[in-house]
Amino acid sequence: MLVVWWSIVTRNGTGMLPSPGKVLNILLHPGEELLSVGSLAWNVEVSLVRVVVGFMAAVAVGIPTGLFMGYSKHARNFLTLMVEMARPLSAIALLPLSIVIFKAKTFTRLLGLDYLVYRRSILNELQLGMIFILFWGGVFPIILGTMQGVRSVRKIYLEVADILGAGRFFTFRHVIIPSALPDIFHGLRMGIGRCWMVIIAAEMLPGTNSGIGYLIRYSYQLSRYDIMIAGIIVVALIGALFSRGLEYLGEKSLVLRSKER
Repeated sequence: MLVVWWSIVTRNGTGMLPSPGKVLNILLHPGEELLSVGSLAWNVEVSLVRVVVGFMAAVAVGIPTGLFMGYSKHARNFLTLMVEMARPLSAIALLPLSIVIFKAKTFTRLLGLDYLVYRRSILNELQLGMIFILFWGGVFPIILGTMQGVRSVRKIYLEVADILGAGRFFTFRHVIIPSALPDIFHGLRMGIGRCWMVIIAAEMLPGTNSGIGYLIRYSYQLSRYDIMIAGIIVVALIGALFSRGLEYLGEKSLVLRSKER
């Protein structure tokens, strides 16, 4: 219905809204150069790589921290206040601070690959400051989801493991972690969603020159609404794929809980 209404509204071609055909043409030719800022495919790739790197950093810190906080009452008491104080701080609001701390350093500079500076390389687009705010946006849902998963393990599982003589490491690996996986994956879904929203918003701010968020903003400034709407559609599709993919993996982790009575 939406597409039909859209086609009717843009039939005369006199309004600002582009026709569905123009938007579809952009989507069907993702490799074509757009507005001298690279193709749709290139800008999507830049955003995806940024998100993956930032999200993996959040996972590497968030899951161990959440496991530690969920398993140890002392760790939970010590870290909860710091987590709750840091969690409300918006990742976008921290972008100016990250620029001050990390300046304009990229992975190209970090890895000493100076010969790539003036070439189109994905490493030139991985700014440390942007990776930091992606990490910040994604890490807290992962910490809280993981901690909640560990704390929600049924006591009967722990008591049975203790009666059977299982050690603490065995219980942690084969009882606590499998039982906590659904909540961990819920935290991962929330984390990747936050990362995707953060990168789109960050790329729309002044100072960036690549990424799908930048392409949407730049095409709007040049009144290329067909490119802008195509970019918005891509953002929605990728966000849905991220969420659905982690939801699917989370369903596979429900083996232990499905046996509860």
